[in-house]
Amino acid sequence: MSLDKFQRAWKADASQLKVTFDSDLLSQTVQQSDDRFRTMIFWRDVREVGTALFLIPIWFALGIGLSLPWSWWLTVPVLLWIAGFLLIDRKRNPKSPSEPGQPLLFYAREALDQVEHQVWLLRNVFWWYLLPFTVSLMAFWGHLAWDMTGTWWGSCLITTPLAAFLFYVYRRIYWLNQDAVRDQLLPRQEQLRKLVGSLESDTEADAGDVDELIELVSSLSHNLPTVEQSPEVSAWFENWNRIVPSWWIASVILLPTLLAAYCGYYFAFEKAGPVFFQSVVSAVVVFEVLFFGRWYIVSKRFKVETPAQVFSNRLGYPAVAVLVSLLVVSALAFAAIFSFVGHANAEKASVKRAIEASNSSNVPE
Repeated sequence: MSLDKFQRAWKADASQLKVTFDSDLLSQTVQQSDDRFRTMIFWRDVREVGTALFLIPIWFALGIGLSLPWSWWLTVPVLLWIAGFLLIDRKRNPKSPSEPGQPLLFYAREALDQVEHQVWLLRNVFWWYLLPFTVSLMAFWGHLAWDMTGTWWGSCLITTPLAAFLFYVYRRIYWLNQDAVRDQLLPRQEQLRKLVGSLESDTEADAGDVDELIELVSSLSHNLPTVEQSPEVSAWFENWNRIVPSWWIASVILLPTLLAAYCGYYFAFEKAGPVFFQSVVSAVVVFEVLFFGRWYIVSKRFKVETPAQVFSNRLGYPAVAVLVSLLVVSALAFAAIFSFVGHANAEKASVKRAIEASNSSNVPE
């Protein structure tokens, strides 16, 4: 008999003097709910560890191919730290489910331990995840800015907007994690604490106690989303679909960006760096103005969201096109910076060689 049928049968027979309930059915329900929770955590860890390990060879290829400064390599130990931290965390806090046949209180305590550990992990996400990346990226940007300008004020002028952008992105990531704690983990933690407290009490269960117990187990079973129904993923999809709801909006962002790239290439200034650099800078400036301007308008329009809002489960094609363009523009921006630095270093070396040649030619024999 399913939990819903069991709950209806219990409410129908609640007037009986003898209070009995199917403990095995409740244990099975709590175990299944915990298994779904473990599956969500497992795939989250797989995604984070896989991304970190995937980026390491890319980091090596870019560093060696572009002859980047030593500060570029600081991110490699950060990626190893993220992957190692999550793997060690899983080793010290096993996520494999227990064998069936245990009492209900055992599964409830086990599920509570899992939730409390995830609460601690996400509440401290700044220290083990965001801070290491912040240090390595800021060190690289500062080093790159110093090589480009050779002055403190010039370095600050270049790194300040990058630091502001990083602060915005990481602040958003941090509060998304805290929203997940508040909206998903803390309610589940409270339900499990009530369940454990009810099972640990020595008093004899009456009709009200058993009814509350069934309600708690039922809420644990029904309120946990699956991986495909993750609120963070659905909300992320919905936000992108709001920013780019149609091909018209996508064309308003992408076509001026392509036009700016062409103008930067065709009307390049001789002393403004490589043509590639000027073309990419023109495209990046126009894209950022249009994209983030659209983002700002949408965020103001949908600032207040209703609790009953239904999120999307897939990205629209216009949103996918702009998202891919954002990734391409970001990669080209880094390549353009490296191109500019290489061009500047080559110019400095050329001037230095010319000065040395001039000095050597003026030395009397």
